[in-house]
Amino acid sequence: MTTVRLIFLLVIIAMMNRYGIIYRGAEKKRNAGLDLENSDIDTSPRDKGLSGSWRLSEVSEFSPDTDEEGFLTDKKVTDKHQLLLSFFPDSSFTRIKSDGSFESGRWVYDDSTGSVFLTIKRKTEEVNVFFDVAANDRRQITFEFSPQVSLSMVEFGTGIPRFREDPFYAANNRWRTKPAQSESEKQILARLLNYIAHNAYILKTAQIRKQDYVSWEFSKGIIKIYKSGIGIVRPENIPAEWIDVFYSKENALQAHAIFEKYLRKKTYKGKATKDWVRDDYAILSSIHNGLKQQMAKTR
Repeated sequence: MTTVRLIFLLVIIAMMNRYGIIYRGAEKKRNAGLDLENSDIDTSPRDKGLSGSWRLSEVSEFSPDTDEEGFLTDKKVTDKHQLLLSFFPDSSFTRIKSDGSFESGRWVYDDSTGSVFLTIKRKTEEVNVFFDVAANDRRQITFEFSPQVSLSMVEFGTGIPRFREDPFYAANNRWRTKPAQSESEKQILARLLNYIAHNAYILKTAQIRKQDYVSWEFSKGIIKIYKSGIGIVRPENIPAEWIDVFYSKENALQAHAIFEKYLRKKTYKGKATKDWVRDDYAILSSIHNGLKQQMAKTR
């Protein structure tokens, strides 16, 4: 029995490593310098608010003769092709798939009918919504398109008071929008800066939410996270999802070179704490500020 449990534990660890999930351990401490907000949000799993991020839990089988695909009833969305939805208090929402595709839109919840209206690019879709509690005691929502077609999602992250600092808020994901033409050095640097800010907010929200785990499953890129240190992924190991957001692989490698050059030349002068999430947020913030000054000098 002990051997079986050990094998199961190793499988879980391997899956976490595959999806970029890092365990924080016992390193949870109160704010000692970072500008983090105290969260007063009711995190009860029975709270019926849509605000927050939701990860695909279960999807019903789509009929082969299903002609129309909606915002959520994408036949490519399965248990192996993940989906993340994030809803915000300003009636905006974002959708990110595990292949890196990203879209944003508007949402309105109709309490009288128990449905949500989702609008992307002038197209609106009404979907029935049911609230529940998952087996892990997290909040769960089910989008029902018909008696045969439904999609269940479990809470990935609670909403935060300063929701515009949520890593999945649209403004923090401009780096995911593929340009129509090759970009200049300044445009590439701006894309890189937005990507760095996105990663910094992943760490900041982990602090606010007091998360046990920090996940980059939906944010694959070139930043390499160490415990109290930031590195860079080698060129040959850059995720395809990150390269695809650029106009070309050449532009992606330009961004990689800019980041690598900065890491080689600059030294972080802050003091390390016993909380690596706090440390890495401070380091990324310093890198972001330094590159932002560099962009101001770029023509």
